[in-house]
Amino acid sequence: MLVAHRQSNETLVLLQCAANAGYVSMQPMHSETTTDPSAAPYAPARAVARLQAELAAVRVELATVRAQRDQLRGGLADVLAEQVQLRAQLADTQAQLVAVEAERQATRQELVDLKRAPFVPRQRQTDGAAAATPRGRPLGHAGSSRPRPTRIDRTQTIPAGDTCPDCGTPFTGTGATRERVVEDIELVRPTVITKYVIERRWCPNCRTYHEATVTDALPRHRLGLHVLLFVVYQKVALGLSYGKIQHELRTYFGLSISVGELPAMVAEIAALFGPAYARLLNLMRRQAAIHIDETSWRIDGVPHWLWVFVNDVVALYVVSRSRGSKVPQALLGSDFDGVVISDFFSAYSPLDVAKAKCWAHLLRDSYDYAKGQDADSERSRFHHILHALFVEMGLALEQVQADPTGREPVYAEMRTKLWRFATQHWRSWQCQQLAERIKKYLDDLVVWLINPAVDPTNNAAERALRGAVVTRKTSFGSRSKRGAHAFARMLSIIMTWERQGQDFFTTAHQALTDACSQN
Repeated sequence: MLVAHRQSNETLVLLQCAANAGYVSMQPMHSETTTDPSAAPYAPARAVARLQAELAAVRVELATVRAQRDQLRGGLADVLAEQVQLRAQLADTQAQLVAVEAERQATRQELVDLKRAPFVPRQRQTDGAAAATPRGRPLGHAGSSRPRPTRIDRTQTIPAGDTCPDCGTPFTGTGATRERVVEDIELVRPTVITKYVIERRWCPNCRTYHEATVTDALPRHRLGLHVLLFVVYQKVALGLSYGKIQHELRTYFGLSISVGELPAMVAEIAALFGPAYARLLNLMRRQAAIHIDETSWRIDGVPHWLWVFVNDVVALYVVSRSRGSKVPQALLGSDFDGVVISDFFSAYSPLDVAKAKCWAHLLRDSYDYAKGQDADSERSRFHHILHALFVEMGLALEQVQADPTGREPVYAEMRTKLWRFATQHWRSWQCQQLAERIKKYLDDLVVWLINPAVDPTNNAAERALRGAVVTRKTSFGSRSKRGAHAFARMLSIIMTWERQGQDFFTTAHQALTDACSQN
């Protein structure tokens, strides 16, 4: 366009020069052609008119070109401005990309550190301002070690020889002795195989043969009770997979068993302990306080729930399809007059029994709401005041532990303080939510101050479920209802005997031996 404009200007200049030259040249021509007076006046006028028309056309074209030039300049300015804007956006995007890449690298390094953390030795504090905490027990503390066994099964003499092992010189004198006691285990490989020769006698009155019962194995079983109980304990109490149990039996004892046999062993042992499981249910219903909790459990991929009812005396596990209130209602029964300790799950609200709520859940929720907040924020202040109230309750209760009548004043005072705290004007919805929870469960949160059998938290139930949760993560639940109920039944037996200080292998072996004798 600029080239066209320049060419138009040059054309205009040439036309103007030609017009001037034509006018000048007309004067000599006029003097020479005076003999033709009719043609002289019209020739220059026609040329001038034609040139002026061309000049006007060129000026119009020049104005058009200038307008187009201005329009293109405006478009160019817009394009340049858009280019600048796009470059700025590109710079911002590149900066964000760099930040994201840095964050990704930091996250990857953090993940690597977390994976490596259990295997990295702890770095000692090198700051001289902070005194390093000495390791071990305080100076002057009485030492402790493994107690010396009181039973000696065998004694073995280790002779010193006749010559020195270093230089070969013969020993002189009678010498001396010292004692060293070593406690070890024996892996019986191969296994002990017993052949029973069973005598049968004819009874003329009953008209049948009778024989004594083999008490070291179940009827029609080729494996003894110790093998069955070992499989049950490894699976239920320790949460090992059947594949690992098979590997243990082969490695420790040289006993080869297929994986398919092991679940049947657990189910059969659980069926024999059915009456004992029913007695645990009756024992649980007679408790003054019981902790209840639940966790997910799958049976062949279908969601179920594993419930636990536990205290210091009994632990009862039940697998149910439901997570509703009908499960604890059915298990507690209509005659239960103790206190149910639980979290704030809604399934426990319809229970028509005395209830206590877990302070650990309440404080954990308030801590989560206060996490990341400023120290002077409302949520932080809410958590600190609530935690201080809980500590104050515990200290006040410790002072009246020896005086049962002193619990009532502590109960009344702390209940009033907790109510006043909850009824304050809280602005954030998190504090309002927790305050409403406190007002709703006020009596359930302070019942532990008046009832010695009640704990302030439900940690006992959560700890009782911890082993089952590990088993669920390694085995993904159970393959059948039979296996799930067998797991819950045997877990109840093992955990109850553990709380009562009874050894599982000894007690279970005696119980099965008695059952075999009776049958």
